Amino acid sequence: MKFEPVLQKTALMETIQQAYGHPVCALTFLPVGMVGFHYIAECIDGKRIFVTLLSDSYLAKIQTSRLDFTLELTSKLLEGGMFTAQPAIHRTLDGKLKTHFQGQPLIIYDYIDGITLGEIQPYPTEVLTNLGRLVAKLHRATANIGVDVPYIEHFRLPFEEPLLAGLKDLERISANDRPGKVELREILLPRRETIFHLLLRLHELGDAGRALNPPLVLVHTDITPNNILCTPQGDLILVDWEGIMLAPAEHDLVLFAGEGFATLLAEYYRAAAKPRLHPELFAYYCHRRNLEDITGFMVSVLTENTTAEQDRLLLDLLTSDCLSSWPFLEKSQEWAARHIQALTV
Repeated sequence: MKFEPVLQKTALMETIQQAYGHPVCALTFLPVGMVGFHYIAECIDGKRIFVTLLSDSYLAKIQTSRLDFTLELTSKLLEGGMFTAQPAIHRTLDGKLKTHFQGQPLIIYDYIDGITLGEIQPYPTEVLTNLGRLVAKLHRATANIGVDVPYIEHFRLPFEEPLLAGLKDLERISANDRPGKVELREILLPRRETIFHLLLRLHELGDAGRALNPPLVLVHTDITPNNILCTPQGDLILVDWEGIMLAPAEHDLVLFAGEGFATLLAEYYRAAAKPRLHPELFAYYCHRRNLEDITGFMVSVLTENTTAEQDRLLLDLLTSDCLSSWPFLEKSQEWAARHIQALTV
């Protein structure tokens, strides 16, 4: 989350010490992410740890429902050496991977010094090739995890109902409502038919993806530049694993569409032993991520935000990240086909 919650830091520090044995003496809020509140905790012995407190937002509730599984699986990947490019999760004194503070899940990770890839422009070629190899390594780990994964891609759209409900709610927004809600209505209602068209196209692409019956691999689902840490030693670390599931490889690969994508994809293709990739699936995940983000931003402004500052952040993201991408969505299948074809030349 970009905005610090109102909470008693002393009580949070006491909870961390009681549950984990870490003697925290200071907490510094980090305005990052969209579903959790994050802090760097300084301990009396000089050690730093990374603290995540999930919120009770629409998006956070989705992640919380999956949290027990995702924490166990990512710990298994790390401790078994199958995928180590992630921060270690601290166990509580009684061996659990999370505790709670004021009713919300609290997780402690190793603190990792570094900057996000989102802070580096342009992306160095070496970083892109390393990332391609890293994603391939995660996908190759699928055969060795030794656990059943309950979260599997079925090409369903759980966000469709709140998306349609939110658009309906916008019709009832009046000039007497909070300015952020009024602006949201002015942004989205004139574009409602386009959203319906994109949703219809997404269903068509989902049907095509289902018919392909593609192989499913272990995917992170949110490998965006802001979820990739670059350490001073040049290592890449993936964070925010709450969406891990079994899905086509394209789910991960499409999230780095844009500058440097060809370099990343070529290295992934080599490291993953030349898998068959499908333009329809790239297009599906482009459309889905766009509509999922629109839904999350809309729900937050309509039902969760309380300040103009919160509204401004999400309304700007809605226009700059989502609506501005619509011309690309129309071309995404053709774009993916060109990149895939280039791999075999």
